[in-house]
Amino acid sequence: MKRLLAFFPLFVLATAMIQSAPKWLFSYQSIKGHYAIYGGSLSDPQPPTKKERRIAFWIDGRAAKQLFDAMGPDLRNACGADGEYRLRQRAELSCSYHPRDGHHCDFGFDLLTGRSIGGSLC
Repeated sequence: MKRLLAFFPLFVLATAMIQSAPKWLFSYQSIKGHYAIYGGSLSDPQPPTKKERRIAFWIDGRAAKQLFDAMGPDLRNACGADGEYRLRQRAELSCSYHPRDGHHCDFGFDLLTGRSIGGSLC
């Protein structure tokens, strides 16, 4: 019985914290960015064809900052990442930050296979 009485205040505190926490709501947000549909590669883009169609996305602003913040530690000594330029990359998603330019992220897809591909060159 004493254990139950000792547990009760913790239960009340946890319940109060859960009820006072802001509720998360799933909702789509708008983004600011650009895209390009192309064939070939990013280093040598060509007009898209029936056999080769890719899309590269470049996003800026709040969405890019949220992605950057969620990705974890910066890469060191990659693509000129030093000083004020910060780079984070996970698989085919790349995000960077520079005080002058702000946050931006890029990624892409092969439109024929649906597979993710890089959206920029290093």
